[in-house]
Amino acid sequence: MEYAVLEQTQVNDLYDMFAHLVKNLNKYAISWSCAGGTLLGAIRHGGFIPWDDDIDITIERKDVPTLFWLKHHFENGGEYELKRVGKYIKLKKDNHVFIDIFILDDGIYPQKHWSSHNFLEGELYPLQEASYGDIKVKVPHKYTEYLDRVFDDWENTACIYNHKVKGKKKISLTTLMKQPYLPLS
Repeated sequence: MEYAVLEQTQVNDLYDMFAHLVKNLNKYAISWSCAGGTLLGAIRHGGFIPWDDDIDITIERKDVPTLFWLKHHFENGGEYELKRVGKYIKLKKDNHVFIDIFILDDGIYPQKHWSSHNFLEGELYPLQEASYGDIKVKVPHKYTEYLDRVFDDWENTACIYNHKVKGKKKISLTTLMKQPYLPLS
């Protein structure tokens, strides 16, 4: 797949890890939402963006103690590792796939470099549901308005970025590029 940075096995692992995380977040009533490229993936692609290399979600600060109190459920018998990394949390698998869990203070990111991604009044709650492959995910209430404000021309332009190359490259999206990178059995 053009622009793909992960191997198919890593994509499969990310979907499995995300499904496990979503199941437990929902089971233990931890409020969460897709963020960043994962939000774009859910809305624009219906799944994982081919040139992405992680999953991004948000939770509110009030839910962080519950997340760590239930850490063993999220780590799935040691298959994953849940740990704090500065002002966010990471759920990681040993093959270098990971989910970034960003902590919000009432819709505000504590990281200064994420301030342009802060939610305006009424944008985040009540959450809506969308599909990410075969996973039902939560997305901001006014996701279109949010995406329009945060990501320039997000419906027609891709900002190619991942943690490996760190550089950004903007290109026009083709129909083929809007197809999600899905897990295979």
